[in-house]
Amino acid sequence: MEILASVLDWLRDHAALTTIMLALSVVVAVASLWIGHYFLTTIRPDYFAEPHKPFQRWYRERPVLWWTLMIGKNVFGVLFILAGLIMFFTPGQGVLTLILGMALVDVPGKQRVMRAIIQRPTVLNVVNRLRDRAGKPPLDFSDTDDLS
Repeated sequence: MEILASVLDWLRDHAALTTIMLALSVVVAVASLWIGHYFLTTIRPDYFAEPHKPFQRWYRERPVLWWTLMIGKNVFGVLFILAGLIMFFTPGQGVLTLILGMALVDVPGKQRVMRAIIQRPTVLNVVNRLRDRAGKPPLDFSDTDDLS
């Protein structure tokens, strides 16, 4: 009980910081829901069935733009991954935010990990219900044997 009392005292002593942290938590939770919904309802049904690199042609044509996009995309991806991990313990859609962050970062094996997460029956049911409400076909996982 002494630890709880000291935590409550700290929260009272830092009311402004606590309010800012609470407001930021709500904003991140709402933003992750919106962005996650947008991402999951606009990707192609075979997004997880084949490897793809949408900006690869810009590597030769516009290298400065390509590097800017890659750095920005990976920074946002890491931020979403961190937010998703935090949301496992705070209010928010941790799994969906984590999937969104993983979709943005460029790391070896990310497609395999993302498929393993999204193919879990509970997650896949939620995603396919979102897609159905948006008038999109369910996700298709055929031809996923040789993806890295």
